[in-house]
Amino acid sequence: MKRSGLILFALALGLAACNNTQTVEPRKEIDFSTLESNTFNTTTVTGEIGSFNLVSPSNGSILETVRYFEWQEAENAETYSLEICSSNAFISDIDTIDYYRQDNITTTSFSINSSLMYQNTYYYWRVIAKNSDHEAISSSVFSFYPKAPEVEEVLFDTGDADDWVLHSIGSYADISIDSSNFFGNDEESLVVQFKKEDTQRGIPESDGWVIVTKTIERNLYGTDSFFFNMYYAGHDARVVIRMVDRDNEYWYIPIQVSNNAKQRVIVKFADFVQRTKDVPVNNEKFDYERIKYFEVVFEEVNGDGVLLLSGAKAIKFDNYKDLFINKLNFTKYGEGAYVNENYQFEKEVSENELTIKYYGNSNGKDYDYESEKDKPKISDYGFVKINVNNYFDGGDAIKIKVKYTGKIGTSLVIRIYEEDTDRWSYEIPYRDLSDSYKELIIPYRAFGKSYIQADGKRQFYYIFNLQFGVRGQSGTGTASFKDFEIVNLSDYYPSTKRVILDDGLIEDFENYEFSCNIYPTWEISDVNKDEYMQINVDNVPGDETNTKCGQFDYKADMKPAKYMIPVSDKGHFSSISMWLKDKSVKDRNTRYSYITEFGAEAVIYIELATKEIYKYQIEMLSSYWNEYVIPFSAFKLDNPDDFNGSGHPISDAGISKVGIAFQYYYYDSMGRAVPTYANSNPVLIDNVYLGHGTEFSMTEKENVIRMREDNTALIEDFEAYANTTAMAKVWKDGYHYDYQKMELSDNVSSEGGTHSGSFTLFDKADSPSYVIYPTMAKDLAASGIRFSLRSDVAATFYFNIIVNISGNEVKFRATVNSVSSSWTEYTIGFANFTVASGPAGTILKDEYLQDIKFISLGMTYKGSSEPNAELKERQILVDNIIFDNNLTGEENTKRVIG
Repeated sequence: MKRSGLILFALALGLAACNNTQTVEPRKEIDFSTLESNTFNTTTVTGEIGSFNLVSPSNGSILETVRYFEWQEAENAETYSLEICSSNAFISDIDTIDYYRQDNITTTSFSINSSLMYQNTYYYWRVIAKNSDHEAISSSVFSFYPKAPEVEEVLFDTGDADDWVLHSIGSYADISIDSSNFFGNDEESLVVQFKKEDTQRGIPESDGWVIVTKTIERNLYGTDSFFFNMYYAGHDARVVIRMVDRDNEYWYIPIQVSNNAKQRVIVKFADFVQRTKDVPVNNEKFDYERIKYFEVVFEEVNGDGVLLLSGAKAIKFDNYKDLFINKLNFTKYGEGAYVNENYQFEKEVSENELTIKYYGNSNGKDYDYESEKDKPKISDYGFVKINVNNYFDGGDAIKIKVKYTGKIGTSLVIRIYEEDTDRWSYEIPYRDLSDSYKELIIPYRAFGKSYIQADGKRQFYYIFNLQFGVRGQSGTGTASFKDFEIVNLSDYYPSTKRVILDDGLIEDFENYEFSCNIYPTWEISDVNKDEYMQINVDNVPGDETNTKCGQFDYKADMKPAKYMIPVSDKGHFSSISMWLKDKSVKDRNTRYSYITEFGAEAVIYIELATKEIYKYQIEMLSSYWNEYVIPFSAFKLDNPDDFNGSGHPISDAGISKVGIAFQYYYYDSMGRAVPTYANSNPVLIDNVYLGHGTEFSMTEKENVIRMREDNTALIEDFEAYANTTAMAKVWKDGYHYDYQKMELSDNVSSEGGTHSGSFTLFDKADSPSYVIYPTMAKDLAASGIRFSLRSDVAATFYFNIIVNISGNEVKFRATVNSVSSSWTEYTIGFANFTVASGPAGTILKDEYLQDIKFISLGMTYKGSSEPNAELKERQILVDNIIFDNNLTGEENTKRVIG
């Protein structure tokens, strides 16, 4: 008996046993020896197989569902094999190629049970007909196109904690699920928490990185971007989203992290970058249409941290494009989105333009005092804020047009308020503006710190509000901002190198109209967090032909802030020179009181076209302008390992980059590092040249205010100037009012030599501001100030000392009421100075004199009490400004000179 008969017989017995309504017969033993053997009458099909063709799916068909396949019957065919493949070569042993085969089909049709791996790509199919001694392939190969159903969103379920796998080699982290609706989206959140003792164990293979992975296996056809809610709090960490696509390639994108802030993150799949190290590389295309794995990666982890992630989903970007700012539409946000800060501005809003107006309450030459006197007065600064709550749409710079009319103060300001509450501002000095629009391309990196309370990183991703305003203003004016647009810097500034001519000039900062114009020229590191460049016109060394210098910032207790400029050099120089001045501000914490000499460490770099990097270290920059000349022979190779210990000498190969880096670390008196991460550490740089020097030299390049034998220090006696033009190189117009002017005068006190300074004011007008930026010697000590004044009217005179105290700008003021019409010397101890701006109660001390930012003179006159009296231009003469350490701090006297 054949085995099939036994099976049927057993099944029959089993069915009978399962039927409770039938009588179960006693089991009968079978005597297999009495059974006759069955015989098969098999028919073998032979002969040549006839030609046949495919029927369905038809060649080139586009289908939403692919299951059923049909073909013609082939003569002499016993069985058929169906092959389906994403390659027309029908390759079966490569993971990235989808291959399907079904053998022993006895009919001319077949329905497949599994779904194909790929969609929106062509597949190929064919049939092989077989008999016992022949086989033949269908007359042609057909293709078909499985069209994916378009979806708007695909949710990546958070799942359970067990669904997330921690990378076995990386650092340990605790994984859990939070059900508190933390983001208010009615979704659970993945929680990843790690500690420093786990991420910094001294194990190179695992320290500093954590990876958690979830299997997704989802089709994302129709989507093009990825959305999720995220919150990170803790030490600095680089957060990366990584996905493994259908052919096992790894694709990643770094996330802009706003520390301690709830974030909505949207990234485009097109912006993902492929990882190629130690992972598969196949078609080098992000096949995001099908994702196998989704990973959250932490890199550069140096301490504790916790991340919550929720609501992850693939989306169609166009459905969210209203959240992005490309060109700012000022009318989009409505009146309720506009908020005034510090002044009630009058504003005019159109689709592409915002104009703000503000008023003073004094009457300069062009100001109608009576008609405007009831309007509120702006005080120093004010903004119109637009609560946009939007993303910046890619790019790395802002293009905008600005113009200004009215009384001149300090600057227009554009301020960016980030998601993590850090605020960044870019100031446009009034001196650079006019009543016609000027276009600026402002890189994100050109925005300086305004108020930092989060991670201090310029992220410019999700923006709470944009702020447009003015600073240093007390008059009246109109500021206009037009055509705000997010752009790519490279579209406006192609990559170029500074060609070095025979004079050797690399950089003198004279050709930049705005501070933002420096950024396309110089390359900047981002590890220090306080890399920032601007044009400085107030502390410029040299004669009146030198009008600008560069100001580069760094943060204490961090990695060096590095600035490099690409150059093209013929290689016929032997030295480099540059003018440098350190203006770093010492932290006033008492634990650092023992520090008497404070200044940045500087490293000058020269990089060759052959990739050698040479460096020269200056242990501490001087706080005075000095020209440093450094021969190439003094430089040391910084990357000897790349060249087996030695490389090309500087003079033998073309120079491709020149740069400088700044750094300072705080140590207490016991030599222990005590980081403060202090900001407000600028270094000034000017006149960078290649030259022909052969020896190191350091030459002072400015007038330094030093103590004299009589225990005084002369700040200004106006004797150093040949004419008013030379005086204007040192003295600046602080507010640039139209009635503000100064000149060198020969009307002097009997003790005043041959010159004094003549400064203009105007009846009933706002006080002008005349500013000087003196450099103080390190050993400067004083308890008060002396200066000589004369005026033809009983004007009020303000002597202001502006000091940078641990990053805070404080204005100390001494006031002289009713200036005498005769030359009079006024002596004022520091105890009589009051705080005009800054933390109240701060006392002026001689130790602050080293950190003087500038000194300014202000003056006002109420004018005649007669109602119709003519309002006039007035002058105050100033001479012999002296710091005096022989005074008592409380002294407040005057002495008529003559």
